[in-house]
Amino acid sequence: MSDATIDPDRPFVLVTGAAGLVGAAATVALRAAGYEVIATDRLVPEGGEALDFTDVGAVETFASRKLWAIVHCGAISGPADAKANPQLIAPVNVLGTFNLLELARKCKVEKFVYCSSTSVYGNIDTHGPVGEELPLKPQSLYGASKASAEALVLGYCQEFGFDAVCLRISTVYGPDRKHYCAIRRLVDDAIQGNVGVLEHGLHDFRQYVHVSDAASAIVLALNATETSRFTYNVTGGEGDTVGGIVSLIATYIPGFTASIGAQRDPGEDIHPLFSIAAAKRDLGYCPKVSLAHGIRDLIETVKANNLQGVQKNAKDY
Repeated sequence: MSDATIDPDRPFVLVTGAAGLVGAAATVALRAAGYEVIATDRLVPEGGEALDFTDVGAVETFASRKLWAIVHCGAISGPADAKANPQLIAPVNVLGTFNLLELARKCKVEKFVYCSSTSVYGNIDTHGPVGEELPLKPQSLYGASKASAEALVLGYCQEFGFDAVCLRISTVYGPDRKHYCAIRRLVDDAIQGNVGVLEHGLHDFRQYVHVSDAASAIVLALNATETSRFTYNVTGGEGDTVGGIVSLIATYIPGFTASIGAQRDPGEDIHPLFSIAAAKRDLGYCPKVSLAHGIRDLIETVKANNLQGVQKNAKDY
């Protein structure tokens, strides 16, 4: 199904950030689930439309469309990107969300699904698993922007009467991730036969979620007719240290070693294990891709892509 074939008289789901890792996967998953989807991004996604949601005029052009729901995946996508672009974090992550909520109000949407982040919690000094009731104390611009946007979504849905769900998603990984990812960095080093090198974080506990599981959570949130709460943690259901991730990679690429600094990564929050019990209970969410299997599949995909690149270069030559 492509956006070009959408019947304008049928209700549809507007997806933002559809050229990004989570947005692209969510678009595929939503279409597979039978939803009419308009995929949008600043860079036009395949089969989609251009939308800079920081531009009020551009957002308002969608007010004439028959809008049933909005799935907001678009954002400056992580603490590192936010730190590099502090002047953009509020216009994109906060005011951009406000623009989309205004669109939701004008179109009288039934559902708004917001992709938030576990970064809203900041550093946590308690043992896990921890649930969504934990007070929000973001330690980064990115986390603060996500917490601010959550508050806007909650205020809008309560005042204007549409259903809203905020998914607090942990670090997402997958073969199409374009931004920095420790797993991908280490996998690339392992495949190239290099020693994996990271400046710090050897003992840091990380909770990743495979992009396919994140997309599944979005579909389930959209499907849910009743929810007992507004926010839900979404993780892969497990965690490991960075050193443990190195060991996992080495099970698939024997002989791989890494040199990783023992100091804590200052760009990462300190988190214990998050509870996903609420998402399981209310949404039916159950992660299907274990970290071990996700890393194995990532290695296989990267190897296949590298081989295709070599073959293409050979043909071009």
